[in-house]
Amino acid sequence: MNITIKNASIKNSLFLKYGYDHFVGSTKYSHPSTTGDAPIHEDLREAFLALTPHFAFICEEISESVCRQAIDDYIKGVFYQDAETDPLRKYTVIGFTLGKDSEGVTIIGSKRLESGKSISIPTPFMKWDDDYAFDTELIAAVDLLKSEVYEYIEGKRAPAQHQTGNMFEQDEEEEKEAFADADQEM
Repeated sequence: MNITIKNASIKNSLFLKYGYDHFVGSTKYSHPSTTGDAPIHEDLREAFLALTPHFAFICEEISESVCRQAIDDYIKGVFYQDAETDPLRKYTVIGFTLGKDSEGVTIIGSKRLESGKSISIPTPFMKWDDDYAFDTELIAAVDLLKSEVYEYIEGKRAPAQHQTGNMFEQDEEEEKEAFADADQEM
């Protein structure tokens, strides 16, 4: 069976919602929205994290040099997400959508404001052949993320743990609006 990942997002900080097409012979079966019932693996969470510098840079929130440093840090396995000095601490990537025929990507994320509230932001659709300073790194990050989503579909999950109600505070309506906005832009 051949699977093509179309989109994915983290739901309630714990689960994965994803869309994909699968092919059996020459027949295509679309699954536009499936939500997993098992917690995501840390590798999948880190693959989403790898898109954060791209998200912030494409949205013109950080400079090219800050983006380069963040990408290099990720490649080295260094994460400063909670550090007060981290320029990316306000940004969270919650999803991505690939364009028709996978020729580009829209990244969906949020920015935590000084007030403590968050706003959802989809990036503009980025074609792979756009003039983007970090196109090679973006393609590699999206490929890694697609690979982790595929592994989730195939059964790679986090070990089961007891969760508290605090894990479900993320506003699902904001995520729906962000995906709706991203779909309209394509």
